[in-house]
Amino acid sequence: MCEIEMLKNHVEKKNDVQSLRDLDIDLTDKVIEQLMENLGMCLNFPIVRVFSTIHKTGKSFYDYKMYVRLLNFYLGCKDISKEKRDKFYKKNVFNKEEKIGYRIIQLLESQDVDEKALLIGKLYVYCAEKEYDIKSFFRISQIVQKCYFDDLEYLFFWESKETICAKNKNVPQEIMESLYSNGLLSERGYDGGGFSEEDDEGVEYALSKYGQIILSVINEDLF
Repeated sequence: MCEIEMLKNHVEKKNDVQSLRDLDIDLTDKVIEQLMENLGMCLNFPIVRVFSTIHKTGKSFYDYKMYVRLLNFYLGCKDISKEKRDKFYKKNVFNKEEKIGYRIIQLLESQDVDEKALLIGKLYVYCAEKEYDIKSFFRISQIVQKCYFDDLEYLFFWESKETICAKNKNVPQEIMESLYSNGLLSERGYDGGGFSEEDDEGVEYALSKYGQIILSVINEDLF
């Protein structure tokens, strides 16, 4: 089994990029070429050419952190259908391959945790399937970049409730404020609460359009 398949299967099984270190596999040019070829087929444009140019001219860019993020991005977007991939490519990427490929590399490099690269891969698939444009993909990805990753797990509380008050039993106020300031929540009104101090009260928050999108692509295994 080739190196990239070993890495992919191991990460998919454990969903833990730390496990890559346990494999003790050399980060060779052969492995990165396999990964880039898979990404090229997945995205339908040669991100391999863009990354290879940077890799050859500046080895410092190619470090372990970026390697893991590229792998996670691939795992996030590898299940995109050929029909949606081709349509998204023709509408958004054709004749701009190097520019878009470089922006994706910059985006992945700028994340504060490796797991966000997997989420960004999933967002690429979402935008292609929903026929969003490439600007929307980068806009939503930049929201992910600004968020504290573990805060995103709290979005699951909106699966069963349309609105949640600022004072509640499940989502700490500082996390609520952070999700709101990053554009994932919107205000829906105010609840004055009840007679008990334990009652929820305060500003009512609902998921924004972007909050709904991110909730639709994350799963609990991501955290």
